[in-house]
Amino acid sequence: MALFGNLFGKKPAPQEEPSAPKAGPGAPASFFPEGMDMSDWDQVFSACLGKMYTAQNRLAELVKDEPNWYVDFEKGTLTLGKYEFRVQFLGSESYVSNSWLWGWENVNNFPDNLLGQVHIARTYGQAWGLEPLIHAQCELNDTFNGHNFSMVVCGALAEDRCYYRCPMGDGQGAAFVALCEAPGELFAPVDGVTFINTVSQCIQHFYLDHKIFVEAFLRWNKASYDWSGDTLTAHFDADVVVEFEQAGENYRIKNLKTAAS
Repeated sequence: MALFGNLFGKKPAPQEEPSAPKAGPGAPASFFPEGMDMSDWDQVFSACLGKMYTAQNRLAELVKDEPNWYVDFEKGTLTLGKYEFRVQFLGSESYVSNSWLWGWENVNNFPDNLLGQVHIARTYGQAWGLEPLIHAQCELNDTFNGHNFSMVVCGALAEDRCYYRCPMGDGQGAAFVALCEAPGELFAPVDGVTFINTVSQCIQHFYLDHKIFVEAFLRWNKASYDWSGDTLTAHFDADVVVEFEQAGENYRIKNLKTAAS
């Protein structure tokens, strides 16, 4: 049986706090397209999604045969079967109040070295004017929730972070933790077929600026690409062609295919 650990128990032992990203507060992740509005949640989320959707799916595949988990905030670790990860506490969802609470509000009296990632996130939020990273609490909905917040914090502000959702045993909420120094294979480049499949799945399930999403995904993947008007050609073993059309203030995908099809 999976145990939630001591979320409301003893204070954790000290652990190393993650360093701030090399770019420093106010600078976007290296794979963000130029000209993004860093105060626009939809744009920032769109830029992070390709990387994080890939990493989270790979994490799920890695631990799929390890059904039991245990988070120990005294040690600052998450155990998933035979795997153990050092973690940072990001925040929690309450299904009683239908709200998200960022970890820096720290109602659990955790020491700051367990909250380093959310302190960094708050600093970036203030520098960018990105309000969802600034306000301690918000109502849960399809846009603002533990999964989406964790994808931005782990995707934009660290190279080797993914996250895990830890449901509370009483079914009244869940805690979200960042997995520090996650295995490098979770962040390996994808091939053209996987790229097409990931893009197709993400645009069906998330509200996105498709142009920012695709370009950031390719930049993170270190795949070269060319523009011709509103058509992007990404260079994999077989080129992938993405045609865009404007929809209001954003761009959406009109057609996605391999160059040979």
